[in-house]
Amino acid sequence: MKSIDFKRKGSAIRVMNEDSKRIKYNWDRVVYIVFIIGALVFLSYYAVNKLFYIKADGQVLFENVSIRLTNDCRVLAYQKKEGDIVKKGDSLFTYTIDKDVLAGNFGPGGAIAIGGDTTYNNELENWREKEKYALLKKAGSNFIEIQQAKALIKTYQSEIERLQNEVVLDVLPKSRLEFVQNEILKLNNNIEVLNAENVQFYALIYQLDNTKLKPAVKSANGGIASNLFGNGAGGSAILGKQIFYSPIDGSVTRIYTQQFEVALKTEQIMAIHKNTPMYIKGFFEQSDMSYFKEGDMVNIEFPDGTKSNGLIRRFYYATYALPDEFQKRYEPTTRTIAADIYPVDPNEYTHWKSFYKLGATITKYKY
Repeated sequence: MKSIDFKRKGSAIRVMNEDSKRIKYNWDRVVYIVFIIGALVFLSYYAVNKLFYIKADGQVLFENVSIRLTNDCRVLAYQKKEGDIVKKGDSLFTYTIDKDVLAGNFGPGGAIAIGGDTTYNNELENWREKEKYALLKKAGSNFIEIQQAKALIKTYQSEIERLQNEVVLDVLPKSRLEFVQNEILKLNNNIEVLNAENVQFYALIYQLDNTKLKPAVKSANGGIASNLFGNGAGGSAILGKQIFYSPIDGSVTRIYTQQFEVALKTEQIMAIHKNTPMYIKGFFEQSDMSYFKEGDMVNIEFPDGTKSNGLIRRFYYATYALPDEFQKRYEPTTRTIAADIYPVDPNEYTHWKSFYKLGATITKYKY
């Protein structure tokens, strides 16, 4: 009998070990979670800043005096340049006053023709008297305004002690006392500006008084032509050279009119800043008024990312229109509460000076 027992051979098929399973990511879920976390962080940051901090725009400034003339003029030369330190009475620039031809007619050679017995000196003297009258009238008006301001300051000062006592007794709010103190500061600043204007007016009057009358000579056609005038046929005559002197101590901030250019009487020729500390004028929202007062410290961030600390020296109860550079386009003009902020450390004035007329961000903790 044939044996059915047989030896089985091993299978030629081998089972390979399966690779470890690849982990599959649900990218939609990952993006969703990241978005939610980002939104929560943003909302938390916004809530903290809104609830605990107030922010305002600010502009780095110093007090300026604008140099203008009461007549159209041509600047011939500058004795000072931007950045120079000036003292009261220093010469700033040389100029001539452009005036229409006094008699209204030109002779054939461009000389001024004045008929009859009228002379150039008489015409110049009449013009000079008119200019002096106009300057004296403006100076007189400023003087009256100064006297009124001084009288009002005296009235406010007589109330200070009474207001202080009533504030201590809680009869009146402190804001009433601060309002009166700020009004005194504003009136004093206005008096200083008006006095500076009067100094300028009297300097111009002095120049007019010292303008020498030059002899007139006969022109070829029998008219009178003065050597104070140019002989071109440009339709205007140029009076003699004059010098403008600085009305204050300070530094030349900006020169607006270039040499030999004509500056109209409505145009600014030069700006001089007083020797006063730099400050930042901050523009706070009216709703934040209850969160800041004089003497509070604020954080300041400049455009280059550097930071500094400042103190609120004073603020104004009257609202100010937000400067154009901070105003959003196509929106109604925003009116804000303005405050003057000075550096805590006097050594930082040099740092602040480099950001003149630039914006800064002001931040203050509410509580």
